[in-house]
Amino acid sequence: MADPPVTVEQAIESQAVSCGPNGSALYGLLLTGLLADYRNGGLTAEFLDGVSAKPWNDAIALRYLATAHRLALSGAAPRLARHYPSCGGRWGGDEITDDFLTVVAENRTEFRAGMRRNVQTNEVGRAAVLASGFALIASRFGPVLDTLELGSSAGLLSRWDRYHYATGDSGFGDESSGVGFDPSWWVSPTKPGLGSQPRVRNRSASDISPIDISTADGRLTMLSFVWPDQLERVDRLRAALVIATEFPVRVEQADAGEWLARRLAEGLRPGASTVVFHSIVWQYLGRATKDAVRTTLNAAGALARQDTPLLWLRMEPATTAHADLRLTTWPGGDDEVLANVGYHGAGIRWLL
Repeated sequence: MADPPVTVEQAIESQAVSCGPNGSALYGLLLTGLLADYRNGGLTAEFLDGVSAKPWNDAIALRYLATAHRLALSGAAPRLARHYPSCGGRWGGDEITDDFLTVVAENRTEFRAGMRRNVQTNEVGRAAVLASGFALIASRFGPVLDTLELGSSAGLLSRWDRYHYATGDSGFGDESSGVGFDPSWWVSPTKPGLGSQPRVRNRSASDISPIDISTADGRLTMLSFVWPDQLERVDRLRAALVIATEFPVRVEQADAGEWLARRLAEGLRPGASTVVFHSIVWQYLGRATKDAVRTTLNAAGALARQDTPLLWLRMEPATTAHADLRLTTWPGGDDEVLANVGYHGAGIRWLL
């Protein structure tokens, strides 16, 4: 991607531009209004200035929006809830900036706290492209996987094998699952082969600030980061939260680099492929953490063998329009782009 925006104003403007192509006309228009408020030195400037030295990477505009959405979901901001489909409201394309800013003015304490809350969508839609990658790994090295997720938030994507996938040509997973992905998710003529039936033997996950979705507060936080006019995403997240209560996954609180170093220090276990994976996480990591992840992977990869392979699977930004699903494989360290995909997981263009 091009260099990210470096000022708060540029971050708001870029987020406003990107919301439309990513399916939220509501947030696109709202952010345009909030950008004008920022330029006028209004409440938006008061709450967003000084929050981060990397306003785009840290997604401070989305923190701002999510804080208001959280209040609306909780019933504390009916002025906004009436516009938000996620709260049972209706939005007809009208300007809602004034209503948003009134909520900010009435809830200053909540917005100060919200601006310190890391963006953690844990977007369940990304499971479809990740599962495509896991299936490819299973076809090459065997179905058994040991998975380690970085930046796993609430661990919903670490439960990817509890969902159902069908490309139209092949599929796998639990057909009775409340979360399923039909052929419309894969838009290219070439589809990944899902018939290898990948199976997770051991799963581990970490996050610098994990969300406990066994609590009502944790579930509310997760929902707040979904864009309120995207009801399919809201419904999919709610279904994934139900699955999470039935299938607990522990998310360890730790720096990604330090945690991965500890886990891979144990060695690569025979009988499975070890897969380190993440999605839309890399931009939030500091340079030292990124360097530590790379160093650990290269060191562990040097010890990998054909019967104990190490894989690095990640869905991360490529352009403003799409992310790439990339895979690095050890032994060898070969790197390949497997797919292009929309930021919320739809529109998978399989490249192999």
